[in-house]
Amino acid sequence: MKLSESTINVLKNFATINAGMQFKEGSVVRTISKGQNVLGKATVTENFEKDFVIYDLNRFLSLCSSLTDPEIVINTDANNLTVKSGTSKTTYGLADESMIVAPPAKELKIENSEVNFRLTKDDMNQVLKLSGILGLPNIAVVGDGESVSISALDVKNVKAVAIRCESKSLFDDSLIPSNVESHFSGRT
Repeated sequence: MKLSESTINVLKNFATINAGMQFKEGSVVRTISKGQNVLGKATVTENFEKDFVIYDLNRFLSLCSSLTDPEIVINTDANNLTVKSGTSKTTYGLADESMIVAPPAKELKIENSEVNFRLTKDDMNQVLKLSGILGLPNIAVVGDGESVSISALDVKNVKAVAIRCESKSLFDDSLIPSNVESHFSGRT
């Protein structure tokens, strides 16, 4: 199996939510933060043949990006992955599910969501980068009834600098604050 560029980008994003990753058979990947308050789900082009767990997703992605056109073989019997590239072959050990925080086995069904908006990767990366530069510890999703924005701010110091990226969407006025460190591990 080879990982597409879009799947690698999804996994890089998921690694910012949780360093550990449980892969389930099929083409849907899911993650959850250690605080179990951020859940991510994506359908990817690859079809994973078996369930497996990677303890440090960033390390695995670094391995794959350092190789030319890597081929990945899942060896659950040997509890490892084999990553082949040209004449090289790397064995990468798998983890036990108990070593990571994994998403719940049951799918969460959200029928009537209160907030719907589209947040681009570029906007999120910009907010995270600037929050790190400006030392803003919180990220908030803010709605004014006509648009929604994601902001970096300090909820304990309202006079501090704040940054904001807007997205057109309609929903009730609200502020949903979140701590940058708990959801994004301070990575920008």
